[in-house]
Amino acid sequence: MNHPDSSHFAVARDAAGEEICLPQSNVRPVASEPVAHHGASQPRLFLAWSGGHGLAQDPADWLAAVAGDATGEPDHGLWLLFGARSRPRGWLRPAAEKLGRAGARASSSAYESAKRAVDVAMASLLLMITAPLTLAALLLVRLDSPGPVFFRQKRIGRNRAPFLLWKIRSMYADAPAYALSPRSDSDPRVTRVGRLLRRASIDELPQLINVLKGEMSLVGPRPEMPFIVEGYSPRELERLTVKPGITGLWQISPARGRPIHENVDYDLHYIRHRNLVLDAAILLRTITVVIRGVGAV
Repeated sequence: MNHPDSSHFAVARDAAGEEICLPQSNVRPVASEPVAHHGASQPRLFLAWSGGHGLAQDPADWLAAVAGDATGEPDHGLWLLFGARSRPRGWLRPAAEKLGRAGARASSSAYESAKRAVDVAMASLLLMITAPLTLAALLLVRLDSPGPVFFRQKRIGRNRAPFLLWKIRSMYADAPAYALSPRSDSDPRVTRVGRLLRRASIDELPQLINVLKGEMSLVGPRPEMPFIVEGYSPRELERLTVKPGITGLWQISPARGRPIHENVDYDLHYIRHRNLVLDAAILLRTITVVIRGVGAV
């Protein structure tokens, strides 16, 4: 494995105060100051990330800590659930694996069968549990703005197979069907009710139907629109080797606010390590993300 260079990374804090590890391309220094570190003066940078500012720590320490983690040992995602200390290292692993040229790992047929069984069982249960919430959301959409209550859009799934993705409509009916997704609540295409639905990810609930149909999974890379996939590099096309998901590692990552195709490392890390324990960890972490209102914008 090529040892990653610390100049590629920075460690900062997100808006919630949690430490995050990001490639240097995702942050920009706005100020610096020397601080005492184990008796020696070392620089720390104030970094801007996703529209906010955070106090960065020495990235070299984290790189040294994760150098051995990117050699191929499986990721079961427990760092997503327990201990703030291990979480920064976990978020750094996808980028470290990229620099280390980690290879793909094929999933077993037993895992694929078990994952499908879990998808069908959980999607069926969630559709029943969330039915009242979905009906209430559809009524609000109908009262808020003219147009259909559902939104259907062509997306690209596993092995480049197209399918129709279902959502509750959160944008005005005359908004372009195929354009870059809104990046903030202030996007003029998003309706008043749509802002609430997207913040709580309620607009995603109809995709449980896509899961039952076998077009999507509960956990996996987000499906992209055709015009974005047309510009994929060979590396980005690796995202299409598995079923897309409603949630995934990128969706709960500190880089959540940036476009999917700019954060392919998270998806490739998931594809390489996917297992039922990692899937469960991502689903549980998604619950906390939704409760905190950091859903799709």
